[in-house]
Amino acid sequence: MKQFKGLFLLIPFLLLSDIQFDGLVDKDEWQNAVRYDINVETRPSYNTPAEHKTDAYVMHDEFYLYVGFKVYGNKEFIRAQVRSRDGIFYTNDHVTFGLDAYGDGRYFIGFGANPYGSILDYKEGPIGEPERSYNVEFEAEAQFTDYGYDVELKIPFSSINYEDTDIKRWKIAFYRKLYNKGVESGYLSHKVIAGKGCLICQSPYFYELTDISQKSKKRLIPSLTANSRSFRNDSGAMVTDTIDPEISLNGIYEVNDNTFEFTINPDFSQVEADESQINVNSTTALRYPERRIFFNEGADFLRTDLGAVYTRSINSPDYALKVFNRGDTHSYYFLDAEDQSTPLIVPGNMRSYSALLGKSHANIFSYNYNRTNGQYLSFLATNREYEEGGFGRNYVSRGLFILDDKHAFRFELAQSDTDEPVSDLITTTAETDKYTYRLDGESFSGYGGLVAFSRSTENWFTYFQRATKSPEFRTDLGFTTENNWIRDDLWQRFEYRGTGLLRSANARLNASVSHNYDNQLLQQEYGINLNLNLANQMEFRFGYENNVKVMFEEYNFKNYSDYNFNATYSPSGNFYFRLGYSAGEGIARNIDTPSIGDRENYNLSTRYQFTDEFNVRLQYRYNSLSDQITKEDYFAGYVTSVRATYQFNKDSFIRVVHEYNDFNNDSYTQALFQWQPDSATIFYIGGTINQEDIEGTWVREGSQIYMKLQYLFNFD
Repeated sequence: MKQFKGLFLLIPFLLLSDIQFDGLVDKDEWQNAVRYDINVETRPSYNTPAEHKTDAYVMHDEFYLYVGFKVYGNKEFIRAQVRSRDGIFYTNDHVTFGLDAYGDGRYFIGFGANPYGSILDYKEGPIGEPERSYNVEFEAEAQFTDYGYDVELKIPFSSINYEDTDIKRWKIAFYRKLYNKGVESGYLSHKVIAGKGCLICQSPYFYELTDISQKSKKRLIPSLTANSRSFRNDSGAMVTDTIDPEISLNGIYEVNDNTFEFTINPDFSQVEADESQINVNSTTALRYPERRIFFNEGADFLRTDLGAVYTRSINSPDYALKVFNRGDTHSYYFLDAEDQSTPLIVPGNMRSYSALLGKSHANIFSYNYNRTNGQYLSFLATNREYEEGGFGRNYVSRGLFILDDKHAFRFELAQSDTDEPVSDLITTTAETDKYTYRLDGESFSGYGGLVAFSRSTENWFTYFQRATKSPEFRTDLGFTTENNWIRDDLWQRFEYRGTGLLRSANARLNASVSHNYDNQLLQQEYGINLNLNLANQMEFRFGYENNVKVMFEEYNFKNYSDYNFNATYSPSGNFYFRLGYSAGEGIARNIDTPSIGDRENYNLSTRYQFTDEFNVRLQYRYNSLSDQITKEDYFAGYVTSVRATYQFNKDSFIRVVHEYNDFNNDSYTQALFQWQPDSATIFYIGGTINQEDIEGTWVREGSQIYMKLQYLFNFD
């Protein structure tokens, strides 16, 4: 069928008759579909003709949207393995269908699959990284062919938020990732001009449809969890808890474009532990990614550069509920939760202080005024009230404006109101001129802000940002570890693209300066970074940073620098290797008198795919800082891990992880079996053993066995 640009054909009748959902895009089955070309290479080249042909097809029936891909050429270089959901983002060929049901660029959902039918899904807004933890209901089948491979996607309309109008006009885009003759490349269905707006904003393609069933989400997701924990009591004896089963219930109900989602007694434990972070020289709390399913939908309402919302601060609620409405021009989000135990971060002057309080009540409200091309105006409010008394509140306004094909502007303005609870869990004697960092019932208000300008062209990117957090600024439902600063950042980056050995490169100059609210210079630095991507799948990164002046608490340090080098090599889909090295000078922060020391860090990571189903990953991370005169270590140690995974199919795997932490002289071993046939149904059973190295002898300090069965009842 002839491809049209811009507005596509209105189809007042059903396109689908009897498609066989088997992963083969048969021309007779898809003859009534609308066809699109994925014919623009956007990576590593910049909007050049794609070397290999890729056809995409879209059609629908009353309940489903169907997308087909015929992927041609490059057969001998295809990289693909059987992976779990979202496991094909890296080192795998795949195709993706992007859908913006509102057509204004506020976000799009990506649905994708590789040649084995392993799937990925994500949500991507006008700025920032895609939300890869986002999951939505859809199916995929794929098969290798004599010309490449085919993929078929089946997406229920109930998985898509859209306007209830007679005629629906959805903006769409298509993407193909491949290793073209071994070079990682990206093809797109349209050109993307740097600075002109988000990826989906620039798509000229729409798919129009009518006469579809207005199915609404009606889902119940009960779950049963059970675990048994062993640990050493105060006398040193190992004791074992009795098995502790719990029942939880989640639900989703959609009516009149409003989506209600609730969870009662949720099991918010994670299937797998967070990757350990080395914090031996850190003076602030560490941030970990949000992976809990309940917070997937609506996360785009909550994203702020000032850290006003960090949903992992809702730790262990008795219940949580939310309602949101995407709307056309206006959209909103509201969340309410009663937390049993409340983590609190009190930001300070280059340090943070943490406490785990008792019960609290949390509310979040967000409103967006959506404009074209991903632009928006937004208001966000958060409130946390503590059982001990007191509250923490934030009010944030945000906006993004595309000024022309090159220039953009965005801002955030925030105010915080704090009435501290009274607790003895933070005991520091540190304080400012106006208040202490202890939880002693003080009341105050603070503010934060950010303004940013950018200029983007094919080869050049310029970015300037001024941001601040006042000494009284806090985010009790967010993630703020330091305040009392004003910071200016300036970047200038140059992009190069070629067709020879050097496929792409970029060089960046950056400078920043920050002051506190007493006009003391906190930091003045500049840096140079160079990235090189070669045609043989080797990538090199070099960086140099010079700190002209750094103030840490009442100590001043001048003219110290460091450099870093990273190399990655992935000659095939079976092997990946990364080496990172950095050295120079750094501040020893966690000693009585902070001092400059000699710093050296290593990071070694490798992954080998023995078969399509079995792979092993090894990682080694070493950090050290030593006195420049005596050469004695302020600290030195490493964290090493091995992770072996056997993927039975795209729904299930078994994984064994062992990690040793030299800083703590301890280790853990985890075994896990997981089955996940859809976005919410999941069964896993596993166990963890924790050990400690005591004078050269390994002693078991604790263990846990756990199980969870969660099932999606879909009444859509």
